Amino acid sequence: MKAFAISLGLALAVAGCTVQSEEDQLENEIRTQLAGQGNVLDVQLTRQDENNMTGYADIRDNQGNQGRLNCSARRTQGTNFQLNCLPAITDQIVQEMENNIRTQLSAQGEVLEVDLTRQDDMRMAGFARLRGADGAEVRTSCSATRENPGSRQFNWECNPPE
Repeated sequence: MKAFAISLGLALAVAGCTVQSEEDQLENEIRTQLAGQGNVLDVQLTRQDENNMTGYADIRDNQGNQGRLNCSARRTQGTNFQLNCLPAITDQIVQEMENNIRTQLSAQGEVLEVDLTRQDDMRMAGFARLRGADGAEVRTSCSATRENPGSRQFNWECNPPE
């Protein structure tokens, strides 16, 4: 009888290990949804409350670019959730945009500094300092805005020198 009770307990313990949490199920759904965009490296969701979870998905797209998507899951009805993953502006993306601006502005003079800061996942803002042919330094405000919420492309501009 003792052996039967131990066997039953082990069987229940093993069965319990195969049950996925809601977070695990949604993470797997996100992996499936993103699989067509490239190699999904990692997905993590954290429960915020009974009806909401937030987290991220790291992905390497089909062009070899690695990036992070900020993800959310919002309960719509019963066990159904609306999933949403949008590209995040990471430090790497900020540096890439600074380098792009630096390269483009170098045609106008010596670029001394480009400094952008993430405003949100759609926008970066900051400044560039340049030295003109006459040796004068100028500072200009710059911004970069994502083309659309799902895009990895940004449109940037630097205003005339201040």
